[in-house]
Amino acid sequence: MSVITPVSSPLRKAFGAALSACLVLAAALALAPSAEAGPRTFRPGVVQGAVASEPEVAAMRGVGAKSVRTVFSWNAIEDRRRTGSSCATAVYNFARHDALVRDAGQRGLSILPVLAVAPEYVQRNSARYPAPGTRAFGDFQCFVRAVVGRYGRGGPFLARDIVEWQVWNEPNLPLYSPNRTVSPKKYGQLLKATAESIRSRDSRATIVLAGLPEETRGGMNSNVFLRKMYRVKQIRSKFDVVALHPYAVNARGTKGALVRLRETLGKLGDRRRPVWVTEIGWGTKGPKGYFLVTSEQGQADRLQSTLQMLRKNRDRFRLGTVHWYRFRDSASYAQNTGVWVDYAGIYRSDGSPKPSCARYKRFTGAGSTCQRIRDAAPVASSGASALGPETTGEAQVVPSPPE
Repeated sequence: MSVITPVSSPLRKAFGAALSACLVLAAALALAPSAEAGPRTFRPGVVQGAVASEPEVAAMRGVGAKSVRTVFSWNAIEDRRRTGSSCATAVYNFARHDALVRDAGQRGLSILPVLAVAPEYVQRNSARYPAPGTRAFGDFQCFVRAVVGRYGRGGPFLARDIVEWQVWNEPNLPLYSPNRTVSPKKYGQLLKATAESIRSRDSRATIVLAGLPEETRGGMNSNVFLRKMYRVKQIRSKFDVVALHPYAVNARGTKGALVRLRETLGKLGDRRRPVWVTEIGWGTKGPKGYFLVTSEQGQADRLQSTLQMLRKNRDRFRLGTVHWYRFRDSASYAQNTGVWVDYAGIYRSDGSPKPSCARYKRFTGAGSTCQRIRDAAPVASSGASALGPETTGEAQVVPSPPE
């Protein structure tokens, strides 16, 4: 026979409060990604083209970002040509990236490196990936093995293992393609070789396809690019995640790009492939009338509606990490570079937060008040960002239409 003991009202209230606190903690732990979150773990992230400073890394965690996507520049790390044919003769300078990996590791922030940007002594245009069959192609593989060997799982740099790697950027645009000619086959060959280099150092690494803007004038539609790339022999086994840059006028356009991507993957027999949004954003200054330029309030509104839509549809689209482009402006309004990507940050270049920062922070659950970043303002970019779509000329990104 069970016996029910009456509980006093104050005790009942205390028990209820404790139970509620436990349930909230359990929910938070269930949603919190581990240091090695899987490709399907939905995580908010940010993009920072240059190596982030320690105050910037602290601010990233302060707004609730779980990941930072940043270029691990081949040009910056290997600043002079190796003397012989062996990879052993290469000289690499990891100092700046050591600091970033250490700062991020201390704060539990994952890093998604974009392996890109060729040294100028290798080829005149550093944005383009090296063509298969060239010496530069082999040099790049030496670089990849060195970087993954240092920072990857089990490497000697014991701050925080990097377990996710993205192979170049936007190869469906002429800006990033050899001889300004988009070639899904050549990019597939680069991806295969680079995947083998990465997995020679970390067999369990997550390999992310270069991010693809869907619509582009003068480039190739992302879905057409994927269909052609999938014809490369054994390509499916060489990567884990498809990455999309669904630039659009609003959340409906972003959703439409994802609908079409999932349809394409379904037709390719790859329905289970995870998708990451490795760039999405709007600038608060730039060419008048361009669809990716809006006011600071407009940016905040689009950030909120788009991120909420992505979280709501994360299972439908098999979404993992979503990176906002970008974390901090690279130029002041007074400098007026005329390039929208320089003004896409949720922070201004002087370290003051825009309205979009508070919206981002509320989305991540980290609160609603953004603190100023107190360090030196970054140097303005030259316009052709290592990360971010070309916005002028023949490869201009155009808006993805609604579904």
